[in-house]
Amino acid sequence: MPKKAPKNGFYYFMLDFKGKQQKKGIHYNNMTDVAAAADPEWRNAPTSVRLHFEDIAKKEKNRNRAPEKYTSSGIPISVIQRQQKELEDAMDFEREDIKDMIKTKVLNNNQVLEEDFFVMDVNAMCKTENEYLIGESSVLRFSLRKGFKDFYHELINPGFIPYGYAYDVKMGCAELGLDMPDDSKEKANYLQILANLIDYLKQSDKTLKTLPPLYTMPDKVALVQDFINMLCHKAGEDEMIFRVYRVDTLFYQLINAIRTRKDEGFPKESLALLQLKKDVFKYSLHLGCEHHEAKDLARECTASRTKRWAYTIMDSCCPLVGIDLKPGLHVPKGCDIEGIIAIKEEKKVARALPTVAAWGGHSSFDSTLNDSTRDTSVADSSVASAVLEPRREKRTNAPMRMPQADYSASIRPAPELTDDNFPALSSGAGRGRGLSRSFNKMNINK
Repeated sequence: MPKKAPKNGFYYFMLDFKGKQQKKGIHYNNMTDVAAAADPEWRNAPTSVRLHFEDIAKKEKNRNRAPEKYTSSGIPISVIQRQQKELEDAMDFEREDIKDMIKTKVLNNNQVLEEDFFVMDVNAMCKTENEYLIGESSVLRFSLRKGFKDFYHELINPGFIPYGYAYDVKMGCAELGLDMPDDSKEKANYLQILANLIDYLKQSDKTLKTLPPLYTMPDKVALVQDFINMLCHKAGEDEMIFRVYRVDTLFYQLINAIRTRKDEGFPKESLALLQLKKDVFKYSLHLGCEHHEAKDLARECTASRTKRWAYTIMDSCCPLVGIDLKPGLHVPKGCDIEGIIAIKEEKKVARALPTVAAWGGHSSFDSTLNDSTRDTSVADSSVASAVLEPRREKRTNAPMRMPQADYSASIRPAPELTDDNFPALSSGAGRGRGLSRSFNKMNINK
């Protein structure tokens, strides 16, 4: 059923016009005739008259509208729904932007292998009502071909503690290995930090009209975006020149664009995030800055986190395009490259074998299964072309039943008993005895 058009000011002018004409004895068959007769009057009516009927239409529209609903904190539901819609649209745009960029680079002589990617991380001492108090930031540059290139790291001294947040700042600094804000020390020069950040993003190509995206983890998008907005606000710069995207979306689109087999890559974007959250290089040595290394909290350093994210992406993507992993560039220094390659080869053999999901064939989600669920029993594990086992029949368990054995032969029959087996009780005195004599003294026969 088509939705009715909203009633405007002319509609209510027609109702008034019809009532006046009826008083004069003029009647109309329908509203179409009323509209035809009232149209010249409406066009020639003064502005005040038209505004009067427009105001009536507006009031009627608001009166018929459903009442606004609010949350427990007094925020209109419509505002939350609109914000959620804007967030979903932004995520869709981000996903398409990353996908188009990678696809273009892949089609153009596989330039995606030479493309520089920038990952960014920040540490927040605390969160106030309006913003985050950032104490450290790092931006790292890497490419699949050349691996880790360089990074820009800053320890930031805000110089003040927001009123009422001293305890939160203290706990945040202790957890992240940061120094408390100190007025006596040199405060951070936010204008210089912004200039350094822009120069760092443009170092590969000074002629860039738009800055390359900054990639970070989903839980750090708000922190990074808030930090950049604060820098741009202090410098009078337009924050729209920056794009802050999710690094797991980059990981997912990148590995699926360069894969050569169907069982490689990730079938879902959530699996790329899961791989990053595993953080397999978390306890690698010498990834943090000197400040965090001295406090034995290198794993909380933003420089260490950005390196670990980049190493995780390169460790998964580089073997798919035949790029050899080099310690310090594609993986942390001191990593057992031969061991990593051996494990990856074992996984390839495991993928070729029947899986729990599909016996005798490949499953579309083989790469997501746990290795412990795969049947790797082959004649020679070093041979990748292992012969597949025949299709296994589904095992069924018979219901429990009572045993059918006859135990009657082993049961000893009961002996026959006579009166001789039950001798009469003696009539001697004692406890429980002598009842017979008592009965004799009683004259029970009378």
